[in-house]
Amino acid sequence: MYGYSSSSDTDDEYSYRKAKKAAPPPSNSNDNNKKKPKRRVPPQQTINRVWKRFSNKRFNKALAVLPFDPVPLPTISDRSNELLSAGYERAAEECRRKVRKIIQECKRVNMRYRDPGWDIDWDLKMEKGHTLNSLGRVKFDLSMTNLMNPSANVPKAVKRVHEIFEKPTFMANISGSDVKQGSLGDCWLMASLSGLANVKDGIQRACVEYDTRIGIYGFVFYRDGEWIYSIIDDKLFLKSPCWDSPSMQRDLLQQIDREDVERVYRKTYQTGSKALFFAQCKDQNETWVPLIEKAYAKAHGDYASLSGGWIGEGLEDLSGGVTTELLASDILDLDGFWDNELSKVNEEFLFGCSTGLLDGGYGERDGIQEGHAYVVMEARTLKNGTRLVKLRNPWGKTKKGIWEGAWSDGSKEWTTEAQEELGHQFGSDSSFWISYEDLLRKYQHFDRTRLFRDPDWRCCQRWIGVDVPWKPAYHEKFHIKLTTETPLVIVLSQLDDRYFRGLQGQYSFRLSFRIHEIDRPDPEDYIVRSHGNYLMDRSVAVELPSMLPGTYTVFISVAGKRSPDALSVEQVVKRECKNRTENEKLAQVGYAYDLAHSKAAAHLEAVKQARKRADQNKASEARKVERHRLWEKRHLNREITKKQARKNNAKLEAKQAARDAKRRAEEEKKAEKERKEAEEKKKKEEKKAAEEAAKKAEEEKKAEEEKAKAVAQRKDQAVETDDSEKAAAKPADAAAKEDGSKPAVATSTAESSEAKTEGPVDDSSPDSTPIPTPLETPTSEPVAGTSAGNPEQSPADENKDKADDKAEKAPEAGDKEPTEKAKEETKSDNPDEAKHVTTPKAEPASVATSASGTPTPTPKTDASSTPATDGKDTDKVPVPPAEETKQEGSGSDSKEVSGGPPPPPPPPPRSDKKPPNMYVTSDGESSASPISDWEELYSSDDMTRKPRIAGAPANAALVNKYREETEDENEPDPWNAICVVGLRVYSKDEGLELRVVMEGGELEEGGMGEKGGVDLDNAQANAGGARKKGVEEDAGAYEGDSEEDVKKKRRRAKKGKKKEEEKTDKSSSESSESEEEKKEEEEEEKKKQEEKEEEKKVDDNLAPYPTIVQKGAGDDEYETAVETLVG
Repeated sequence: MYGYSSSSDTDDEYSYRKAKKAAPPPSNSNDNNKKKPKRRVPPQQTINRVWKRFSNKRFNKALAVLPFDPVPLPTISDRSNELLSAGYERAAEECRRKVRKIIQECKRVNMRYRDPGWDIDWDLKMEKGHTLNSLGRVKFDLSMTNLMNPSANVPKAVKRVHEIFEKPTFMANISGSDVKQGSLGDCWLMASLSGLANVKDGIQRACVEYDTRIGIYGFVFYRDGEWIYSIIDDKLFLKSPCWDSPSMQRDLLQQIDREDVERVYRKTYQTGSKALFFAQCKDQNETWVPLIEKAYAKAHGDYASLSGGWIGEGLEDLSGGVTTELLASDILDLDGFWDNELSKVNEEFLFGCSTGLLDGGYGERDGIQEGHAYVVMEARTLKNGTRLVKLRNPWGKTKKGIWEGAWSDGSKEWTTEAQEELGHQFGSDSSFWISYEDLLRKYQHFDRTRLFRDPDWRCCQRWIGVDVPWKPAYHEKFHIKLTTETPLVIVLSQLDDRYFRGLQGQYSFRLSFRIHEIDRPDPEDYIVRSHGNYLMDRSVAVELPSMLPGTYTVFISVAGKRSPDALSVEQVVKRECKNRTENEKLAQVGYAYDLAHSKAAAHLEAVKQARKRADQNKASEARKVERHRLWEKRHLNREITKKQARKNNAKLEAKQAARDAKRRAEEEKKAEKERKEAEEKKKKEEKKAAEEAAKKAEEEKKAEEEKAKAVAQRKDQAVETDDSEKAAAKPADAAAKEDGSKPAVATSTAESSEAKTEGPVDDSSPDSTPIPTPLETPTSEPVAGTSAGNPEQSPADENKDKADDKAEKAPEAGDKEPTEKAKEETKSDNPDEAKHVTTPKAEPASVATSASGTPTPTPKTDASSTPATDGKDTDKVPVPPAEETKQEGSGSDSKEVSGGPPPPPPPPPRSDKKPPNMYVTSDGESSASPISDWEELYSSDDMTRKPRIAGAPANAALVNKYREETEDENEPDPWNAICVVGLRVYSKDEGLELRVVMEGGELEEGGMGEKGGVDLDNAQANAGGARKKGVEEDAGAYEGDSEEDVKKKRRRAKKGKKKEEEKTDKSSSESSESEEEKKEEEEEEKKKQEEKEEEKKVDDNLAPYPTIVQKGAGDDEYETAVETLVG
């Protein structure tokens, strides 16, 4: 995987996206109005996030530009390790069949052949330019102004071969010196044609069927690992316009007095090879060069696609060979290069050369043109030992781009003997000789193309799609199995985007690969590796003169480069569909794109399905683990709950027993106390009755005496009646104050305190004194609910517990109760004495009704007025009864205003429902969570018990939690690169098998296959110093190995040990006696046979690597192990 690991935390711990909440109200505080400082991400997390945004997690690629017109899948994957001639013959036969069919049709209707899909005549006259220009690029502007301008570099007319040439011939005289470049920058193709013309049947092999009279030609070319064919008509572009079109040449000829000016014009400007706009033959009647160029242009879509290229690419496409790029400075053995390669030109190899490409000169070097392609025609060694090379400039011009140094035409080095030996004549054929030393000194770059002239050569190939990370790395992709020793040529290539120019996209790729033995994948154990090409990046190749039988693995590396100015495929399609009224060019190039990418469609679909299954399996395993974890958590929770229930039930039972014992003791004590109080009360009552009887008799006696005295003195004191009454009223008032006011206040105070402790006092008693109740204090306290909820304890038990606690905390209140009750009974015996009382006009501070504590006078009401005891004091302030005052203050229907503001509403009743799993003891403490079980249940990494956070609303905008300086609105799109690559293996082994390593259940490196180590000469790896190995016993472990890599290396190490043990056993068996040797040899043969059978069954012990296998022959030519191993 392409991870973003760091030495600290991962990026997952920073949830940098949150819901935008409503803005808080503005505050007057200056601190709140200050701008908050930016909260920045730590540096490592910033880097991780940059790469996370830069690269997609899963790459994807458009495989079809025209999805509504799907192309059929190619059959190249179904073909086995076949002979090279088989693929050529198959394409040639198909081309011949179609050409013959068209010839029959043309003869039937008596018409020459006109290509309906690539008609250059109609394309020019309609000024479309589809056959000339690439998609999205105009190289030849077919405007009327340019068509009438004689100096404009555009074709002016189209004619057929029989109209252009007087005596046309086709491949009558094929020579490399006959090729001449036209008005298109395809010197690389012309040089390829010159080189191939020197090979026997090289050009004839490209044209498989034709009819000059009908005007139809069929050619075959090699494209992306297989032979294709191109059928064309004989129409060609001309430099000059037709006679009927206005032109400067016509105006000049009309000024000359001639009989047939039109015939002269056509013969001068529109006859022979010199009249052609593009490539031509130096022979004025030969046509094979322009026709091959036209067929090659049609295969690629247009002429502009042929502008710019490499000789090696042209030679590969024309011959089906393999090209390797060479630099003159890299050649180790110059003599060996001459003897084994350059001297075999036109037999086993073809060479192209160029100079100045890496220097940026584009000038001349002693006549040699820089940035231009030359082809090697011959390599000869003179009798005197001089080594000479014959080169040719495809321009075909006299003394331009020709070598002017030693051994050039007319130089002093030439002698008659040398001319006769080489058969060279000085002339203007654009060819020249140069010494081998000057060749290596003047030319820097060589394209060497191997020609598979031996009919025993075979080819086996596979095409896949590869994810290209931003940082390239080697990944195992192919396995090669050889059954015999054979020469081997391995080519890793990508799709030729010249065929769909304009839809190549933003990415370009460079390829490289390494070959290892199957059990030795370490970087130090590679057999050979490719060397990246500087210039020709379409393919890389490695040639091995001999390879031993065995199984080998191929690690490939693809380096991608994105051009920010180029448009992606989807952007081009959108642009073309939007701007064009007819999409003929887009349909043509899009179909070519679909054909090319269909090679990897099956593999990419298989990878997609494998990844989908792996993701599903991973998600399923994660769900199983999560369900098991939750089950364990629930199970632990149940066990802890049961444990706590048993513990708390035992505690409750013990406390309940203690409460029962305490209650019984208190009841017995209370009963004994009540009995004693009753006896004392009875004695007091008897004593009081006797005292009252004596007092009554004494009072009666005093009354009689006073009555007698009053009668006697009434007469004498008639005048002082008023004074005597006033004197008698004063003692009465004092007695009333002592007997009425003070006891009433004390009684009210006692009763209020008693109401607080034991409940409301019965105001219906005649002896009770009405007392105003404070309005802020409710008349009755609500029953207190349980604090934490034991569901097994009833409210009645809780009330009993509270009553017992109150009795324990205030035992003195119980002792005062009998005395107060006795006083009440005494008062009830004399109702007249305590029937009416007076109160002060202002309440005391203890019973004030205002919130501030200030006494509030009570208003008068009729119901609350109480007459005086003696019937005289009727002007006292009436006091409302406490119960009545509460009713008036709280009643909604009361019309009379009571003595104060209404009391506050009563508090809401407490819920008696207790939360689950909470057990409250009599002391109000909870014991539901002992520390040991709590830590076991709620660990620090458990997220299930954390409070839920309300989700953001659906329309809430997302904002960044961190404000980064690196964020840029104009940053490029994420890296998303997939390269379609193909591996071709050329050998002479009939039993060769090529396998594609598919993604297995582990999906190593996110579907990229097993990751390989860096190269031995990698500067960054070598500059790192000594590093820890992934596994100590694995010598091949490297930095960055994953656990799966280590496991696989261990398996391979075990296989290697087994093989070494077998070798040691074999060497020890040779030293034994002859009989034992025979027996062991027989056993070994049996083992080998068994191993071969097991290899067929087990697929060469490659079970961990699901593969798609190609076999050499038989009905089972293509079998897929993915279904059995992955599915």
